[in-house]
Amino acid sequence: MGREQKSGTDAAPAVEKAQVAAISRRGLLTAGASAFGVAVLITPLLRIAASAAAVDATGAASAAKFMAASNLLIQHRLSPGVGVRLAAILGTGIPTLEADLDAIIRVAKEKDARTVEDFFDALPDGTVKETAHRIIFGWYAGVVDESPSAEVFAYEQALMYQPTMDAIALPTYSFNGPNHWTDIDPPLAAMPEF
Repeated sequence: MGREQKSGTDAAPAVEKAQVAAISRRGLLTAGASAFGVAVLITPLLRIAASAAAVDATGAASAAKFMAASNLLIQHRLSPGVGVRLAAILGTGIPTLEADLDAIIRVAKEKDARTVEDFFDALPDGTVKETAHRIIFGWYAGVVDESPSAEVFAYEQALMYQPTMDAIALPTYSFNGPNHWTDIDPPLAAMPEF
């Protein structure tokens, strides 16, 4: 009996060591995979948090001011959501954005402007006029500059896409546009007769 107990107790530590080693390898693999997953997931979350912080930095009053200036510069129906994104991007690139928006709104009110043509020439040269150009360019192009690294903040809602939206589909693998997997293409507008 003593022999059976001895061999049984000798076998138990060997099995426990094997299990500990296997658990350690699994633990290492699990920890590595978890760390990789966290790294992969945290990067977009940090970008979203940075974007949210930029939107918070502009504040609701600043967003309203940006939309007021945008509506004076562009006589189209503008999306407030796109305006918030554009304001956040321009706010990081133009340190004088708040003062420039105030100047654009003030000059438009002084001229009692109904369209951009009524007051644009009266804007002060320099940063104010440059900011006005960048706001107009952003709304039409969906980006704030023409660099290869420019961030696209609007595509479907970019104003230069609007005249062609009945003929040019958004870039997608679906033939009918994003989120339209079974719909047929809408008919094109009638061609004018000359």
